[in-house]
Amino acid sequence: MVTVPSLLLAALLGAGATSPANTHPVRVIYEPPTKPEQIPIAERMKQDHILEDAAEMLGMLKLPKLLTLHARTCAESNAWYDSQTHVLTFCYELVRDFIKMAEQSGHYELTPDQAVVGPFLFVVLHETAHAVFHILAVPVLGQEEDAADQLAVLAATHFGGDFAERMLRAAAFMYDHDSKARRPGEADFADVHGLDRQRFYNVLCLAWGADPKLYDFAKDLGKLPDERAEFCHEEYDQVRYAVRILIRQHIDDKEVHRIRAKFARSKFAR
Repeated sequence: MVTVPSLLLAALLGAGATSPANTHPVRVIYEPPTKPEQIPIAERMKQDHILEDAAEMLGMLKLPKLLTLHARTCAESNAWYDSQTHVLTFCYELVRDFIKMAEQSGHYELTPDQAVVGPFLFVVLHETAHAVFHILAVPVLGQEEDAADQLAVLAATHFGGDFAERMLRAAAFMYDHDSKARRPGEADFADVHGLDRQRFYNVLCLAWGADPKLYDFAKDLGKLPDERAEFCHEEYDQVRYAVRILIRQHIDDKEVHRIRAKFARSKFAR
């Protein structure tokens, strides 16, 4: 039977924490799992309000559509946004894989719990980026998957402090781990997603460009090459400028400050 790490159960804002009712256009659904081994994951996610806390993290957005965070059995390890229903699906299989992956998180100086929660939060931000692009009709140059990663990193940095550092460290760990799990084949080169190794370095670069002191793991652990690091501040500024022009008016500043303060006190940030 799968054992869910304790921090996955309570790390976002502390055990038993709930998000304020009706303060943001995000709802959550926990669909009963169809596989017995997923029952402990689903039950503890519900018990400790994991999706509810993720929804509160998105409370800074002002969107004209209701978003739904939906956890369910999928028969694959995945997460995605449906532009027809505005549902963001998170598979129990994905959480299962994060739990297994977390056993190898020591090199990144993450606890096994942080190595589960961090990637999950980053995936939430990534899939929400797809929703933002679609709902607000944001023009995207290049692959949308790359742009979603960029927006997720930028959003993470705006939480600031140790919370943001833990999340981006964990996101880098996720892509590093996935890139070593198997050799890419022809289908991977043709896919709309970049190679995991490329996504790994892109996360490192944007984090380094945002704050090389706070995100020093990009060089210390990630081995970001000097020739790439030299221009990472410009890459980060490019993403920040695009967001300021295209999305900034849909962000609630008061909610940003409230949520940042609340998450800074979470167990995940320690």
